Amino acid sequence: MKTKRDSTFGRLNWFILGLMTATLTIPPIAYAQDGRRYERREDWRRADGSNERRRLEGTWYLNGERDKPCRIVATHEGLEARNERGEASRLVFDRYGYIRARDWEGGLQGEVRRQSIEWANGTTWTRVASRR
Repeated sequence: MKTKRDSTFGRLNWFILGLMTATLTIPPIAYAQDGRRYERREDWRRADGSNERRRLEGTWYLNGERDKPCRIVATHEGLEARNERGEASRLVFDRYGYIRARDWEGGLQGEVRRQSIEWANGTTWTRVASRR
């Protein structure tokens, strides 16, 4: 003869079994962190790196001054930056929006924003020159 305790124990087993089944059938992406940290400021960065390279390449202007153009170009070794004086540096970047000019000031760090790069030495490169 079944007692109330046996009935409760059986329901508990079924509940645990159902919970385990549901947990195992949830896609891994729903609960696993895959090690990537997503950008908290702007949504234009991607994990593969090719999109960042394309967006960084081109002409920039030191502090927005039209007569002080700077460039970032792709080379066979990676990205290279040239400042307003023509000095070159290799660039290293990460997917969190930071770049490092390895050959300037012992590895000058910059933060990439949508239309600017804010360097740790207090200068800013902008995509658009001022009207001056």
